[in-house]
Order: sequence, then C-alpha cells, then structure tokens
Amino acid sequence: MFFAFLMTTLISFSRLCYRELYRLTGIKMKKLHALIIGLPLSCLTLNAIAAATWVDNRYAHTTASEKNQYKIGLGHIFDNGAGVLASAMYDLGQDFDQMKSSFQEFEGWYPIPLNARWSLTPGGLTDIDSNGTKLAPYVSLDYKISKTISFSSRYRYNHMTHKEPDYNGKMDYNDSHQFDLFLNYQATDKLWLQLNPEFFVNTNDFNAANGQKTHWEPSIVARYRMDKHWMPYAEVAWLDQDQNHDNQVRFRLGIRYYLD
Repeated sequence: MFFAFLMTTLISFSRLCYRELYRLTGIKMKKLHALIIGLPLSCLTLNAIAAATWVDNRYAHTTASEKNQYKIGLGHIFDNGAGVLASAMYDLGQDFDQMKSSFQEFEGWYPIPLNARWSLTPGGLTDIDSNGTKLAPYVSLDYKISKTISFSSRYRYNHMTHKEPDYNGKMDYNDSHQFDLFLNYQATDKLWLQLNPEFFVNTNDFNAANGQKTHWEPSIVARYRMDKHWMPYAEVAWLDQDQNHDNQVRFRLGIRYYLD
C-alpha cells in the first residue's frame, strides 16, 4: 500500500513539474526517439541517442539508519550524447516527519566515440550542502558487446572541500578513489537490468563507516519502459556496514517522466 501510494504521488508530482516547466519556458521538447536508460548517464551504449529532457522522482530507504530520502532531478541529453543533470536531495526523517534539504547536485558529461563499439566519456559532478562542496570528476570507458549488452568501467575521484568525522571521530577530508563497473542488459523491448559494483578507497587517514579505508557498494537496478513518457525503476544496494557493524541495505523506487 505504501509503495502504491508513493508511486501515485511521484507520478502526480512529475506531471505537475512538466506542466510548470512548459508554462515557464514555452518550449516543446524534441520527440524521444530512443530510450535513455542512464545511471550513470554516461552509460548510453545500448541504443541510438536522440535529444531528450526528463523529470526524475526517487524515494530511498536505508536500513540500519532507517533513513528516508527523496530526490528530484531535471536532466537533458543532446543529440551527440552529451548531457546535464540538476538534482536536489531531501531528508524525510525516520518517521516521514520532515522534508529537510540535504544537498544540491549538478552533473555534466560528454561522450567521445572511439569506434563502433568503444567510447570514452569524461564528466563530473558537484554536491553542495551547508557544510561545503564535493567535487567529483570522472572518466568512463564504454563497450557495446551486442545490441542488448553493454559494459562500462568508470574511475571517479571524490574530493571534499570540508572535513567531517570518520569512524573513530577524527576530523579529516573524506576524499576517495571510486571504481565502478556497469553491466547493462536489455532483457526485453521494455525491460533493462543493470549490475553496478562500486569500490571505494579513501586517500587520507579517514576510516569509513565500516572502520576501514575501503568498502564495497554493489547494486542491481531494473527499469521498465511503460510508454514514451513513463519509466519506473527500482534498485537494491548493499552499502557495507555502519558504525554498529550492521549491514546497510538501500532500497530505491523512482519514476522518470520524459517530456515530449
């Protein structure tokens, strides 16, 4: 019942965002000729790319901390595959008793085709909150195995402009090397699956929540194309252990609306 209510709310909110954006800009976007499956948005090797604009609504729940979050984003991709994305994250509290702004995120990327199967995609993102800023440049190497399978590897450096307490309570910069692998599989004309193991290595004398300088965050994502506008998706991720040695599992449920 809760997830049905949440999905209905997200759909209604997406429609409202679309109508307001169209009213303010008066711009009618190009028709979407191919599905942009995104996340990361640089992994776009399964289909031909056409310009598209979308509104994304996402709810997330993390066990152990019992954290609830809501994220809304507005993105646009150009005919050449380059794109931009702006998002805002909100903390809903453990009992859904608040809607507190957590951070704002801005991302951009530009794919460089190497040949029919290989492409190189540099990009970067920044997170801005009340404590400071995170800067995260990255580069992705993408390979199209077949019409239904693609593979990407990405390196990202996460730099924090402010100190924060680590596992031992010591204040330091939580900078890290991040290594991602993405395996994308188009199961049907409407269903896409993605496996994404992430590995983090802290660069400073900073111990993560698991008490170590390294940790894993593997995830599985499923996206379903309902029609040319709507694409709901779900994700399950393991975020390693927290300070109490409890396993953290994150569930995400979202829906993306493509403007026509």
